[in-house]
Amino acid sequence: MFDEISRSIDEFGNSFLGALNNIQKSFGRELSVAKPVKETILQMIGNTPLIRLNQIGSHIPNVEIYLKAEFCNPTGSVKDRTALSMILSSERRGELKPGGQIIQPGYNSTALSLAWISTIRQYKFRCLVAGDTDPQKIKDLQTFGAYVEVVTEAKGNWDDALLKKARELKEKEKNTVILNEYKDMANTNAHYLFTGPEIWRDLAGNVDAFVAGGGSGGTLSGAGRFLKSKKSSIRVIMGVSQKSRFIRKMVQNEASIHLPESFDPKIVDEYVGVDREQALVYQSELYQKEGIFAGQTTGTTLASAIRFAESLPTRDDQKTQVYRIVVLSPDRF
Repeated sequence: MFDEISRSIDEFGNSFLGALNNIQKSFGRELSVAKPVKETILQMIGNTPLIRLNQIGSHIPNVEIYLKAEFCNPTGSVKDRTALSMILSSERRGELKPGGQIIQPGYNSTALSLAWISTIRQYKFRCLVAGDTDPQKIKDLQTFGAYVEVVTEAKGNWDDALLKKARELKEKEKNTVILNEYKDMANTNAHYLFTGPEIWRDLAGNVDAFVAGGGSGGTLSGAGRFLKSKKSSIRVIMGVSQKSRFIRKMVQNEASIHLPESFDPKIVDEYVGVDREQALVYQSELYQKEGIFAGQTTGTTLASAIRFAESLPTRDDQKTQVYRIVVLSPDRF
């Protein structure tokens, strides 16, 4: 009798795992839900959890807010997805060959991710930084395996000077690429192929709004495009600083501002700008009320999400369907 019960449990378990593996195949290996053993640390990128917020936003009836915890990526940033996608895309195009060099003009979270992945894949990573860069940021880059070069002979705009220097180095040194998240569609595609599907999968399609920040615009554009392709009524909200170039261009119509090529404005339904003080309040509350450490950018995006949720029509009827908002948390620090 005991053996028959055990055998039935085993058969059920095996059929259940088989079903999960079939789901895994339909999404691709990176979306595995049945393989906890990783063959490489790079498989730790993505499949970040959704965390429901229980205190923040609880004053808004029939609204649930979920944090897409991108700070769970290995370097603590959503940029791990971007960096890996750009490197793999460059490899597939034959531009980046074994033993090659990646050059990044400027310090940011993407530079840290590129440095880390370059170390794993045995590439030299060279980061050019401005003369006034914080020494701690330089140390952080070096800790992640970057060769850091401080550019002091710049004239005019730092961004232009660093990019000019990067191009000069690329011309001189063979097997060298410059990866630019603001122009590379591998950035946007990473979020269309993985971040968006993860959100859809984990909420079983029960998502009504997606809120993400600006930056390169790749995360919002890619994930937002996927979610809208599955459910056209989903609202995509960009939550940024009031002084963001996205607000100045798309809301205030400043013609002189150019937005990243990785950003698709057709995906965005609404722009919500908040000030620094609001961002800091929500960053603090996220820890005090939910126990979640995240960066100021997350505070900005969350503050924008709350403002958007408060603008929704009153939903205090108990029969009203729950409105689910996913807020992308891009950073740990």
